[in-house]
Amino acid sequence: MVYRSIGEEVTQMRSVVLGKRFMYDQNCCNSGMSGIALESKKRVDDKIKSGFYRYENNPCYCGNDDDILFAERDWFGNYYPFVMCKRCGIGRASPRLAEESYVDFYTHEYRTLYGDNDRDKEELYGLRIKQAQDVYNFIGKHITLPESALVFDIGCNMGTMLLPFYNNGCRVMGVDYGIEYIDFGRKRTGLRLEAGGVDRLMDFGEKADLIILNHVFEHFFDIDKELKKIRQLLKPSAHIYISVPGTFWWIKNRCSGDILALLQNAHIWQFSQETLKYVMETSDFQLVFGNEEVSAIYKNVDLVRRKRSDIPRDEFEKISKYLISMERKHLLKRSIIKPLEMLGARKIRDLLKIW
Repeated sequence: MVYRSIGEEVTQMRSVVLGKRFMYDQNCCNSGMSGIALESKKRVDDKIKSGFYRYENNPCYCGNDDDILFAERDWFGNYYPFVMCKRCGIGRASPRLAEESYVDFYTHEYRTLYGDNDRDKEELYGLRIKQAQDVYNFIGKHITLPESALVFDIGCNMGTMLLPFYNNGCRVMGVDYGIEYIDFGRKRTGLRLEAGGVDRLMDFGEKADLIILNHVFEHFFDIDKELKKIRQLLKPSAHIYISVPGTFWWIKNRCSGDILALLQNAHIWQFSQETLKYVMETSDFQLVFGNEEVSAIYKNVDLVRRKRSDIPRDEFEKISKYLISMERKHLLKRSIIKPLEMLGARKIRDLLKIW
């Protein structure tokens, strides 16, 4: 079913598990947003209200249609119906933007709304150089690439993730839809970076020893379709590196315990280590190493694939209990601990033994 706008069809007065602050209000926005980001949010809201942005149902990867609505807004105040499958525990946006609406969003609003255009590109470049070295070290700790390995980066942004590989003798190519960042990256790195997606990598004429998906997988519109393309780009027994914001780790370590900071309307999917492993194993990828952050390396293998009916056991129960627990702690922190700390009782966390 396709929804023309946010109205009765979309907001069906379902109960929001995480409470009132997760309910959508078109007039709500994050107080830390810049003027240019707020202008982008207004454009997004107007496109939704006018019906220019359309919504459609997004079935769970496991095929189940029994889910629970945990939130209907994201960190920025955008409409974002975040549901979790009661069968397998995968989180997702449903309804989500239709594909042509996502294309417009990524082309015209994404970078501005998410604050990238508020920061100097040289500053971002320096930050991402450090992140790239961390990823290179992580991968090198768990696998050994062949000499002159071919490395592809899908969603490469400025191309910084490829630099450590290039500097260590690899051949590299990156693709991204953000033309402005691709242009900057080409000039700054000298690497082969192309505007576009997976299809552009087919033009290279060779298969890769490693493909990098750094905070890209959660944006995939059609997981099956994209993984089939990626398998075609990989040599037998080659590897894929995937990083996504893992539910358990990110809320505590990157979001200061605030679940809302995890939610972004550009993220179609939300994974834990176990739910991502389930998805990858049903597409003939074998886990080499992974953690709850989630940073993981998978190997391209020819095995009898895991059946979709073989879902992660008890993952929905674990994740839902965790989310509810973290929101209770966050509300306690906002309503009691923060005011007490402002009054000078800075040891309150130790006394209550909850942080």
